[in-house]
Amino acid sequence: MRKILTTTSIAMILFFVACKTTKSTTSSAPKVSKSGIIPATSAQLEAIKGNYANVTIDELNEGYKIYTGICTDCHRAKNIYKRPESKWADIIRVMSKKAKISDTEKDKLTKYIMSIKATQPVPNK
Repeated sequence: MRKILTTTSIAMILFFVACKTTKSTTSSAPKVSKSGIIPATSAQLEAIKGNYANVTIDELNEGYKIYTGICTDCHRAKNIYKRPESKWADIIRVMSKKAKISDTEKDKLTKYIMSIKATQPVPNK
């Protein structure tokens, strides 16, 4: 009986050790998204500074909040990667009027979208 309890105890310990997560909580790996809809990171900030020298990470993340809030209140979020920058400029111009967002919100939204486009991954061929 004692042998069975010992064997069972060892099996349970091995089971719990084997099931322990290996996911790191301090990973610095960049966020990956198939649609580009992610909060802004330092990569997006650096990529967009050439076009918008004084942009801040807070502005980009406010643009993200506008995109995932005001924009998606009316329709589902669109894949940022699928549309070229020139198309996004037209979409933002037209939709900002319909959504009645301020010029400041429009500016933040534009910077966010363009920062995501500036860091768009190259598709696998």
